[in-house]
Amino acid sequence: MPTIDIKNMHLYNNQVKMNSKTLMSSASGAKIQTKRKPQISLLIGGCKSGKSSYSHDYALGFGYNSNQRVIIATSKSRIDEVTKKSESLKTTNDENYTIIEDSTNIEKTIKNLSSEAQIVIIDNISVWLSNLLKNKEDVDKKQKDLLDFLANPKQDVIIISNMIGLGIVPDEKCEKALRDLSGNFNQQLAKLSDNVILLIAGLPLKVKGDLL
Repeated sequence: MPTIDIKNMHLYNNQVKMNSKTLMSSASGAKIQTKRKPQISLLIGGCKSGKSSYSHDYALGFGYNSNQRVIIATSKSRIDEVTKKSESLKTTNDENYTIIEDSTNIEKTIKNLSSEAQIVIIDNISVWLSNLLKNKEDVDKKQKDLLDFLANPKQDVIIISNMIGLGIVPDEKCEKALRDLSGNFNQQLAKLSDNVILLIAGLPLKVKGDLL
């Protein structure tokens, strides 16, 4: 008799894939809770490379209500940008995701989430770093707090970050500081992450671990 290992299954666009904590059947609405260690995934790429849409569409396979899928937008403007970038957010935003704005205290926001939350998308870590610099926060401590949390998360976490070091060398001192800060932090996040995926023109390229 054939058997199916459902430990890491994931339903995406009506196809069963691996990785989710909940398997949903589109035919019957059945929900099978599965167990696996939460994963950290880093999605990195340039502007308009498809990072947000890729992460949002993947998150639809987790759970069956908005409380189980959380997007942390790191500025008010990001909320508008996030909802415009993903087709899955345009028409059924309230049904699919809970969106929280937090410009500086990401790790505290995640810790205070409901136990229902299965997946958290941080959109965007580069904007978060910019906020810290502008607000003259203790950047080293904020980074350490987030890294410490990510070392043992309770939910799957997808971190979206920009590759800002690939463009023209900035003239402004503050822009140079952000470029260097972002590049160094991306390296730390990549080392910690289970999966690192580079998005180019909407296409995901596996750098470490697996594609989502």
